[in-house]
Amino acid sequence: MGLKVFIITLSTNTDDETIFDNKLKENGIEVIRLNIRGSPKRATFLYSVYTTLKHMIKRGIIDCVHFSNESGFVFYLNRVKLPSVTKVHGSWLYQNYQSYRNWLSRQDLKGKIALSLLYIDANSIYKVAYKLAPALIVIRREVKDILSTRFGISRGKLAVVPNGVNREIFNPRHNQLNYLYIKELGLNIDPDVKVILYVGDFSYLKGFHFLPLIIKKVLERYRNVVFLIAGAYSNEAYSKGVTLLKKYGILKVKNIKIMKFIPFEKMPVIYAIADIVILPYVDEITNVHKEAMAMGKPLVTFELRDISISLHRKIAMFVPRYNVDLFVKYIFDLLNNETLAQYVGRNAAKFSLKWSWDNVAKATLKILREQIY
Repeated sequence: MGLKVFIITLSTNTDDETIFDNKLKENGIEVIRLNIRGSPKRATFLYSVYTTLKHMIKRGIIDCVHFSNESGFVFYLNRVKLPSVTKVHGSWLYQNYQSYRNWLSRQDLKGKIALSLLYIDANSIYKVAYKLAPALIVIRREVKDILSTRFGISRGKLAVVPNGVNREIFNPRHNQLNYLYIKELGLNIDPDVKVILYVGDFSYLKGFHFLPLIIKKVLERYRNVVFLIAGAYSNEAYSKGVTLLKKYGILKVKNIKIMKFIPFEKMPVIYAIADIVILPYVDEITNVHKEAMAMGKPLVTFELRDISISLHRKIAMFVPRYNVDLFVKYIFDLLNNETLAQYVGRNAAKFSLKWSWDNVAKATLKILREQIY
């Protein structure tokens, strides 16, 4: 694309990072890893980024900077005169927390769940960085709305560019090998049994606390099914998830398979095993939604602001937020109607083409060029 790209990040400390760096270098992207030992405090890391960029600017190496979240804080604070944009990922800007808390207060789970407020309030370092940034790229419309209404940032400098999905990795070809994958993972699932997959980090944002209700309601009427639960990012998250399921007697039945963290390269294997993917996320649209759809899997999820509800039963089964009974009904619709499941899966795979990383790169470059010129 006629660009020389540098990535500035933390120092290398794993073989996986070395492999990642080498892959980037093969594609003409240089990685600059800052030599900060241990777990750096945020201010130390941000200042190190700033000094590295200042050196590169002085030598005329860079023309524009693409920051992630608060990483441009010191850069903007010093009002460096160089075109730049900041990409806002936005998970902490969660706007449906109050309605989720209201739903939770009406459930019998309320005494068994401790909610973290970590992602609810933005601290001042974000606010300053976003206020001073010349342009902001956000991954969802909800983030644009909140930055505009809560932070008073002009909508004119906010552009929505969704994250992409790698169709070379996530594609329906893997689905033909699902029985081999079940054997490879040692899951001991009968070929005649339907597999319902949940993928998430076992957090409330990813709707993990809906699972006991969903699983119990499905198993009351449909026994020839296995729930495969995967994606905990840490042993602590895994333990908390297992504890919650145990409290509701969920893990006592053979219909449940629970897995820990799944490496990214193994995710197509996990999706391939599934007949249906369920994502009762309280969050908005995520990479997991896009990956499941790219794999051609029929998806049941809460309504997503970035996708029109008119596409319900066409590319996914969209459920009004927190309506667990309707969520379960749509699972039954897919379990009992193979034609519908295949139709939704095929359409989902086609729809996911709009999220190719080529499209994301073109949209991002357009915004960068507008800043440069």
